[in-house]
Amino acid sequence: MTMQDLTLETILSIHDAILTKDGGDSRMLSEGNLNQLVFRANLVDDVRKRAAFVFYSLCVFPVFREGNRRTACQLTKVILESGGYHADMPCEGLRGLARGIDAFTVEIEDVEQVLCRHG
Repeated sequence: MTMQDLTLETILSIHDAILTKDGGDSRMLSEGNLNQLVFRANLVDDVRKRAAFVFYSLCVFPVFREGNRRTACQLTKVILESGGYHADMPCEGLRGLARGIDAFTVEIEDVEQVLCRHG
């Protein structure tokens, strides 16, 4: 299976669905950062590394006022599945990684390792 390119529309669709379900402020902090995220993610050929990059980036450089972590969790699963991997990691595990990113104890390589074990 060939991994699909990530699109701005995919991210916004996932984010909008999360906010519709859970509520929250849908405004963005930086559309430029989101466009850069999409561009750089599509340069990564390995699906697990791409998923890790997107997850890490949404957590460390938030582009939305609310819902960055929830969007990062869902988008990680979508990316892995688009590359033929079953994303069996519970969202709580991803939330733990996000907390580690906030605390500066988790690096992108740590996210990659976790996704390789669970993807």
